[in-house]
Amino acid sequence: MPSVVLNFAAKVKIDMTIEKIFSEVFGLPESSIIDTLILTEIGSWDSLAHMILITRLEDTYQIQFNGDQIADMKSVGDARKALLAQGANI
Repeated sequence: MPSVVLNFAAKVKIDMTIEKIFSEVFGLPESSIIDTLILTEIGSWDSLAHMILITRLEDTYQIQFNGDQIADMKSVGDARKALLAQGANI
């Protein structure tokens, strides 16, 4: 039972970190950062902001995305999937 609680707590911590990163990079309230939030809904999501996001995620989770993952990242959910694919501790 304790491991279930620990795993849930770890997921909540990581989710909050993803929300915080998106919030800081795009200047949005953390409460608006949900998996279905997409690139076209964020006016400040341009190529420079995209690379800043990638760098922040890679630095935070100590992983490196491949080119396809970077190009395919068009939503918060895509970022979460890419992190998992790279073995990020989520």
